[in-house]
Amino acid sequence: MALLACGGGAKPPAAPKPAPTVEVKPPPPPPETEQDREKRRHDDALAIVPDGATCLPVALKNPGAPRLELAAIDRDAVVCAIDQERTRLLGAVACWTVEVSGPNAGVMTYQPATPLPGRGFAVMIDDHCARGFCLPKDVKVPSDSVALMAWNLEGTKIAVLVGDDSFSIRGDKGVTSEPTALHWNGEALFVEASDGATSPVWVFKPSGTAVGPIEALGGKDKAPLSTRNGSFLLLDAKRVAISEQGLSTLTIYETDTGKRSKLVRKVPAPGGACKKDELDARWHDASANISAKCKDFIDRNYTHLIGADAVAGTKNLLVMLRGPRLGELAVIDAKTLAEHKAIKMPWCDAAQGGGPKASAAPAAAPPAPTADKASSFAPAAEKAPDAPARKAKAGPKKPEDPDAGGQ
Repeated sequence: MALLACGGGAKPPAAPKPAPTVEVKPPPPPPETEQDREKRRHDDALAIVPDGATCLPVALKNPGAPRLELAAIDRDAVVCAIDQERTRLLGAVACWTVEVSGPNAGVMTYQPATPLPGRGFAVMIDDHCARGFCLPKDVKVPSDSVALMAWNLEGTKIAVLVGDDSFSIRGDKGVTSEPTALHWNGEALFVEASDGATSPVWVFKPSGTAVGPIEALGGKDKAPLSTRNGSFLLLDAKRVAISEQGLSTLTIYETDTGKRSKLVRKVPAPGGACKKDELDARWHDASANISAKCKDFIDRNYTHLIGADAVAGTKNLLVMLRGPRLGELAVIDAKTLAEHKAIKMPWCDAAQGGGPKASAAPAAAPPAPTADKASSFAPAAEKAPDAPARKAKAGPKKPEDPDAGGQ
């Protein structure tokens, strides 16, 4: 008998090596489109003014809040809140039609936010484009990536100001300081500019031809008018104006001819409330140290009209007030500049937020003109042609007859 033995058995197989781990990176997000940016702007706007708001959110009183601007469109007085925050520049955040006569004067009806005809607004430049209007690749984008835009009154054309590459705003009769706003009225473009001390307005033809600054009437020196402590106004389809020193004077400029006329507002004498050097100091520097009596005098007579917006009627101006009277529209005599009446728009309280949501039904037309000649509106003008197709949203509606601001 034989005994067989083995030497401890077979060697165990080696453990398999783990497969190398391969990290799968997610694909990069698609590039942001103008539609994406438009949706983001829309969502940001609703965070400021809720959809359907029928009152003014109190946040609009804050420094840097969207600015209330006024226009006459069709048969309506239209107020829009225009964003001023330079890091986002949402454009029109919300718009409302406002009743200006009858028992419902001041009642607001929410409207889709669209640019106001002729009135300029600043926008951010994204991917070399401004709201879907793309610049030539060789155009240098400014360091703050901001462009100035304005639709014409018909909503069929748009002007975009980015540097001097399309046509120069400099040179003979051209802008000599930093552009701050662009407007389009009739057959003229208007560029507001500032050097920190004065804010003149320069006129250009849509072709790019420089006409020169709007100058003061009278006097030996042809000094440009300044919107500092005043404002630039689009009165109607044929006239613009420059208000100076809280509407102390109003110089009207006819777009077609360049003819100018001047109105002077009668302001109560300061008496012992203000010394001449106090008034001069205030006009040169809003933070100037003046007496409490003088400050009160200026607030009562000037502050609410510094930066005021206005549209023209046959006998009166409808004016968006500022400062302590923000949220009010005033009916002002078109010859004497005396205030006839005020129309108060409602402010939202804390509980309301943006106020109750407006009905989905179309808003009723404003009441027909009545004996209240200070605020009635003229009949509607013809509907504007549609704006040309583009990536961004359509242009503004066509403004109505120049006398749409009240009789």
